[in-house]
Amino acid sequence: MRIEAVELIETCIPLKKAYKLSKRYGYLKETKPVIVKINTDEGLLGYGETDPMGKFTGETPESVAVIIKNDLAPAILGKDPTNVGRITEIMEDVVRDNHMAKGTIDMACYDLLGKAAGMPLYRLLGGALYDDLPIMGSIGGGTIEETVEAAEKVRECKYHSIMVKVGGDPVHDGNRVLAVRDILGKEYPIILDANQGYDMAAALKFINIAKEADPVLYEQPIDAENIEGIAAIRRKCGVPISVDESLLSYRHAQEVIRLEAADVFSIKVCKNGGIKQSLAIIELARSKGIDILFNSMIEEGITQAASLNIALTVPNLYQYGHAYFSPLRLQEDITDYSTNIVDGRVRAPQAPGLGIKVLDDVLERYTIRRSIIQ
Repeated sequence: MRIEAVELIETCIPLKKAYKLSKRYGYLKETKPVIVKINTDEGLLGYGETDPMGKFTGETPESVAVIIKNDLAPAILGKDPTNVGRITEIMEDVVRDNHMAKGTIDMACYDLLGKAAGMPLYRLLGGALYDDLPIMGSIGGGTIEETVEAAEKVRECKYHSIMVKVGGDPVHDGNRVLAVRDILGKEYPIILDANQGYDMAAALKFINIAKEADPVLYEQPIDAENIEGIAAIRRKCGVPISVDESLLSYRHAQEVIRLEAADVFSIKVCKNGGIKQSLAIIELARSKGIDILFNSMIEEGITQAASLNIALTVPNLYQYGHAYFSPLRLQEDITDYSTNIVDGRVRAPQAPGLGIKVLDDVLERYTIRRSIIQ
């Protein structure tokens, strides 16, 4: 099998409702997935997706598109896409970092690997340990009343847990979390995500209030680069700590482990450079007793399916659910991935490759630019 062409599809898809993150990010009203479609000489098509946010990872939809169009796609033309190890080497030789750009191509190659074998990707990765996985719901910032209303909707969806976005005023955020606990009851798992919104003092002030709600996890309380500070918070706060923005690559994972800064790794398959790189980070985490929370960059169904195929094979899964409802936040799912979501859980796909079908008519509605590299 050989790559004949790489089609680059840039999109812009509105959220159904604006999503308030930390004060670092503000409101998110739309997402801009970059889609790659790899065409092969055997007629098989492979799909990849990435969902960049410049403030989050340093890559933007525009930078990803340029790197793929000018550097990565030309370098892999004529190569065997199912030889993922060799494709990875080629991309590493072409440009440093740019994990999201590389991850898009990696994802499409793994899709083709599964399709060529005629089986879902998770079977090629060792087989599924689970038939389905529990979903973690997520709510943004706002008033206490808005927070309570959103939390009730998460419960109505039968999601297994709730992630509450904080990272604004620490006292107000703490009171919001206490209100969520009151409305959901004492057994419902609450995860806190500050998205780098606090400084050290505010992070501790917030958690000293919020820990009365017995949260099960506190994610990315301060700046991504301040891993020493995150480690200090972990020692002081009495709540397990997760890193997300601090965890972009394998070398970041090594540094977090060296400084004993996290109990949980928040994996986002596009953020972490695709399937191959995510698997390496996950195995490193497993060897150190760190659990894996599969999170989301406000993704469409291609990335969600790639993430799901990995998660189904992972023994050190975080027990309180994973962010597998992302396309339901968006105006439409460009794939049929969302049909796998039933009663607050997501089922293992059965079709070959990533296990989803791209809905060309839906994708076309949100496409703003196409390029073909051949």
